[in-house]
Amino acid sequence: MPRQVDIPAQVVYEDFRTIEEIPGVLVNVMVGKTDSSGEFIVPQQFSNFIIDGSNYEELNGPPTSWAPDKPTGTYRNEDLWHFIDLLRGE
Repeated sequence: MPRQVDIPAQVVYEDFRTIEEIPGVLVNVMVGKTDSSGEFIVPQQFSNFIIDGSNYEELNGPPTSWAPDKPTGTYRNEDLWHFIDLLRGE
């Protein structure tokens, strides 16, 4: 018979483990959880995200409504979070 257990909220940090780009094609980002000092938690499974197609074009395109100060023709690492959230369905 199941029972209800309350688990308190917890702050989680995420960071990029690797960012690999094939220019003009895609960006492959590996994301993992870190502790408060920025060290990756061991053990863990890293999540992999591929930004390609129209997402890649938007990432490297002109400024957008979600990043009005983004440079045209390139991206900042912080811009990757927008697409990671999209790929996660958030």
